[in-house]
Amino acid sequence: MASAFPKLPGFVPTQELDKPNFRKVSAVKQEQNREIKQQPNIEYPVPRKQPIQIPPQTGMFNPDYLSTTHAMHMPKNVTNDSEELYQPSWVKMDRHVLRFSGYFKEAVVESALENYRIRKITLFYYLEDHSLSMTEPKQENSGVPQGAFLKRQKVLRADGSKTFIMPEDLRINQDIEIFGKTIRLYDCDQYTREFYEGIGQPQSASFDPGSDSFETKTMTKYIPQKDTVMKDYLEHKLGGGKVTSQKQFLENDRKVLKFYVFSDIDYVLHYYLADDTIEIKEINSANSGRVPFPMMLRRQKLPRKFSLNQPGQTYAEDFIRPQDIQFGQPLIIYNRKFLIKGCDPFTRYYYQEKFNVDFPLGGQEEYQQEQRSNIIIPPHNGIGDEQDSLGYIYRLQPKPPKKDFFKWVDNQVNLRFLAMFNTTKPEDKDRVFVITYFLNDDSLLVYEPTVRNSGIPDGKFLEKRKYKNVNNNNEYFVPLDLIVGNEVLINGWKFQLLDCDEFTKKWYAENFK
Repeated sequence: MASAFPKLPGFVPTQELDKPNFRKVSAVKQEQNREIKQQPNIEYPVPRKQPIQIPPQTGMFNPDYLSTTHAMHMPKNVTNDSEELYQPSWVKMDRHVLRFSGYFKEAVVESALENYRIRKITLFYYLEDHSLSMTEPKQENSGVPQGAFLKRQKVLRADGSKTFIMPEDLRINQDIEIFGKTIRLYDCDQYTREFYEGIGQPQSASFDPGSDSFETKTMTKYIPQKDTVMKDYLEHKLGGGKVTSQKQFLENDRKVLKFYVFSDIDYVLHYYLADDTIEIKEINSANSGRVPFPMMLRRQKLPRKFSLNQPGQTYAEDFIRPQDIQFGQPLIIYNRKFLIKGCDPFTRYYYQEKFNVDFPLGGQEEYQQEQRSNIIIPPHNGIGDEQDSLGYIYRLQPKPPKKDFFKWVDNQVNLRFLAMFNTTKPEDKDRVFVITYFLNDDSLLVYEPTVRNSGIPDGKFLEKRKYKNVNNNNEYFVPLDLIVGNEVLINGWKFQLLDCDEFTKKWYAENFK
């Protein structure tokens, strides 16, 4: 009978690994190898049985019987003890696997990081046919192919006995040679320990195989530590960031301590309680002969020492606080002495309430430029906003007028009125208008609705802006000037207010009772 094994090197199961030649194996040897594989498997007492996986019985004609993948004629509610007695070994040992953890050392050349590497593998021994397989857990950036290390097969012992590896050969803290690799087993799972205790050969205790340079230096995950001080520094460097405490900012916003200090000339020191920053301003007076330079020190946190740590490593306790400022004591600011001469009433009250210290008043006040009384304000020509035009009268380089932001946010309300021309002209006496009053900026808008076949263009009649009431000393219009039934004069046009919408009626009822 011809042998089924291919006559190629590496495919002969009895091949010696250290044999340099690969001569043809005789038929007698092949038959002996075949007899080795045909030997009956040894049955072992297993710690616990595997649960029977019953396939779904949908589509069965008789629900009392299992599907044809099992015994057809055996009812599922009836058990037979003789069946287990005469089961073949490959059925009894099916899905019973021993699991070991092992490692072997592999030399690494031409590497400054390591001399050897510990390769950890997982060995699975299948009691069904006494075969085994090995896998290697994958490591990131290991540089070696990992995963399936040895596919499932029977492995001969390395002692030359021409027999396969059995469960008795797998012992913890002992070496086993598989295809030239000497593997030291160091651990196994709980089921494997129960199996060996059942056959009277308990396994030794597990041990730690240790780690190599690659695992300690490259596989150890770096856990970065959050440097909140550096983060706050970088945020402020970019123009953002938050104050240390939101409570401090909300309670002390727009609260400023004012001190009068002296250093060759008089200065004013402002301490902002919202964020503990300090600024120093010069006191400029008219005809002083000095170049007006408003800021001696821009607003910033003032350190107690001139030399600081690295950026982001200066902590809150290294900056000057209100309790560090004392009357009569010099304040060192960047190696320059400033003598405290006094404070304003608010600062004195703050020190009495907070620190129970009587801080004296005094100091030279800032020079206030006298307002010129001989400025003649010309009448407004009606072009643009009057507030914008006044900017060119008081300043050579005008600044835009400041608007009441809180009023604009809190009064997003419009009052609408229905009005007609108060005139005797026949072409105008029937024209209807909608007057809208905007409470956020006290502006008016007059709109004329569409009337078909009237011959009069519809749309915006008067631009939205603030108008003056000539009947009220040229003051700007206020809601009290717009009462239903009254006559109003807007930009030279007489309007008779006829009605208003429901919201306007409700708003007047709530605000003018």
